[in-house]
Amino acid sequence: MPQAASSQNAYLTAPLGAIFIRTALPIIFVMSMNGLLTVVDAVFLGIFVGPDAVGAVTIVFPVFMLLVAFATLVASGMASVLARHLGAGRFAEAQQTFMAAQGLALAISLAAIVLFAGFGESLVRLVANGDPHLAQLAHVYLSIMVYSCPVQFLLSVNADALRCEGKAGLMAALSLVVSLANMALNYLLIAGLGWGVAGSAGGTALAQVLALGVLVVFRVSGRTPLRLRLSGGANLFAQWGRMLALGAPQSLGFIGLALVSATVIGSLQMVAGARYDTVVSAYGIITRIMTFAYLPLLGMSQAMQAIVGNSAGAGDWGRARGGLRLAIIVALVYCLCVEAVLIGLAAPIGLVFVDDAGVVGEVARIIPVIMALYLLSGPLMMVGSYFQAIGDAGKAAILGLTKPYLFTMPLVLVLSRIFGERGIWFATPVAEVSLLCVTGLVLWTARGQAASRPGASAAEPI
Repeated sequence: MPQAASSQNAYLTAPLGAIFIRTALPIIFVMSMNGLLTVVDAVFLGIFVGPDAVGAVTIVFPVFMLLVAFATLVASGMASVLARHLGAGRFAEAQQTFMAAQGLALAISLAAIVLFAGFGESLVRLVANGDPHLAQLAHVYLSIMVYSCPVQFLLSVNADALRCEGKAGLMAALSLVVSLANMALNYLLIAGLGWGVAGSAGGTALAQVLALGVLVVFRVSGRTPLRLRLSGGANLFAQWGRMLALGAPQSLGFIGLALVSATVIGSLQMVAGARYDTVVSAYGIITRIMTFAYLPLLGMSQAMQAIVGNSAGAGDWGRARGGLRLAIIVALVYCLCVEAVLIGLAAPIGLVFVDDAGVVGEVARIIPVIMALYLLSGPLMMVGSYFQAIGDAGKAAILGLTKPYLFTMPLVLVLSRIFGERGIWFATPVAEVSLLCVTGLVLWTARGQAASRPGASAAEPI
């Protein structure tokens, strides 16, 4: 990088603490608003409908996460191709990629609708564990989410296109407006009109339609190089395979979350017995809380990646390592605070969502076990994000995918057989310790590889 350009790059010259805060706070704010939406939605359902509604939404959460995973698959795959076309000034190719991604999004979403129409009712009955009331609520909620998923997929593609076009501010503002509109619509439909779980799903769908409408107006207005039109002679299908391949790594994380949730719900069916409805409602509340707590960590990791990526690109590995150390410390303090608050106030937090003593008791019982080693999760996440930022995809994949696929899911299955329902919750802290061991091994290996290179010095990533 030329010296003049380097001197103007705040990521390379500003104090680490200041640039970390300045970068992280806006991201954390937007993500926290999205996380707050999941919490508020559960509160509305718990207060105005009842714990059964929270349980119904929880048992179909894995399907919802699969929809998110496939939307991410298309959007992130497109973004990888689109950003390079725009950066090189290849606007015709960028336009073709943009339209191809929307075609792929529609194709996958329509396939999801067809599958749900054929197997959705049977799937819902299965996860409801034979409870007809729970199955009816879950089917209503999931029907709306699946049949409106083309809007969700198109919105995801268009939002990532905005980021590639350098319009992150518009993307963040739109995300904030959608979250606020979603909360307002959910309150109106759930509390005002009494639509129950249909109001929860309907509010989300309407907010997404609103956001997509705003983006359509923006693109039609001509203030962007990417328009909603097909270029002559474009082979839209030719790019689908490339997008799927490039988008797969990021979507695997969401698929892992879906599979872990499905494993927990399936294990509860086998070991919870007559308490299944109560425990699954408590699990739904805890899932919303942990999602809300996780999103600020994601914002911190993205801020750290911006610092580390720029520093690594400039060859300043000392600053890159400093960015990692700062992020680890901040994440550790944050996770300690979250762990202390959630364990210390587990029962009062449960009462915010429902007034059912059984569900609140389960929340108060489960949270201390799940959160026992939460202090490890943030620092470990930062290490994985660091390797992603410096372009070491192999180590990033190991640290990002090992926990859900190799640890949490098998541990849930094994420990639930040994300890019963309690074993399901033991899996989370055991998985954290297991990932800590893997992370230590990865760092030790990386340091050994760096030391063995000729001329090894401080100009190394670890």
